[in-house]
Amino acid sequence: MSPDEIPELTVAQVAARLGEPGFHVFDNNGAGRWRRSHVPTAKNLNAYQIEVGDLPPDKDATLVFYCSGPG
Repeated sequence: MSPDEIPELTVAQVAARLGEPGFHVFDNNGAGRWRRSHVPTAKNLNAYQIEVGDLPPDKDATLVFYCSGPG
C-alpha cells in the first residue's frame, strides 16, 4: 500500500473505536510528550525504531499512528 492509499481517520472516528478488538493506537511522539498527554490506550513507539514485535500479529488489525510533528 502506498502512502497515498493509507486512509486517515478523524479524531471522532478514533475515539469511537477505542477499545474495539483489533484496533490499536500508536503514539510516535517522544516518551516525555507521551507521558504528559496521549490518546487513551495508545502505545508509545519511536517511529524510527519500530520492530515487528512492537506491532500486533493480527494482519487484519487496524493500526493508527499519530504524532504532533508536521509530517
